[in-house]
Amino acid sequence: MSDEATIPADTVAPHGAENLPYKAQELRTERLLLRPLNSGDLENAHEYERLKDVARYLFWEVHDHDESAEHLRKRIAMNRLAHDGDGIVYAVELPDPEGGHTRVIGHVSLFLKSANWGKFEMGWVFHPAVHGRGYATEATTRILELCFDGLRGHRVFAQLDARNETSARLCEKLGMRQEALLRQTEIFRGEWSDTAVYAILEDEFRSRP
Repeated sequence: MSDEATIPADTVAPHGAENLPYKAQELRTERLLLRPLNSGDLENAHEYERLKDVARYLFWEVHDHDESAEHLRKRIAMNRLAHDGDGIVYAVELPDPEGGHTRVIGHVSLFLKSANWGKFEMGWVFHPAVHGRGYATEATTRILELCFDGLRGHRVFAQLDARNETSARLCEKLGMRQEALLRQTEIFRGEWSDTAVYAILEDEFRSRP
């Protein structure tokens, strides 16, 4: 047997995340602009943070205006990935095709869970009014491209309330697999809830159709 390990063609060599520290910058898709949050996003963010349907499966209650302002202030500070536990929150902005007013329709969060192992966690929130138009798929696909192409990640995962069928469908569209169903892991709004874990590996991302 050779002293050198042979790596199968359908796998990738072990590596950690690269190009760190990474400071949040604008990312574009065909229809969307993903950018760091700013103080001008308050009204758009409050539009969906005050909705019961949005907060239903999230670990925060429906926000009043002041709570949205405080929530935004904390997330604006999350704009750099350097150490394990760091995070970035991207505003998902829908430009006006006529060149007029743009609006934020949601946000996508990205957390560096392990630089050594190239592991990231992703999360998202979108205004229900834009569901079904492919915006969430488009935005989160761009974040996966950042993780695997820009930061050389090995694994990206998402954790969601197992009852959240909309987010589960999004995970499946992204090519993520349900790896686990953790039973009664949290007391959520006064009752036990299950957590579904979805993930995609670098080689799976690169082999998507």
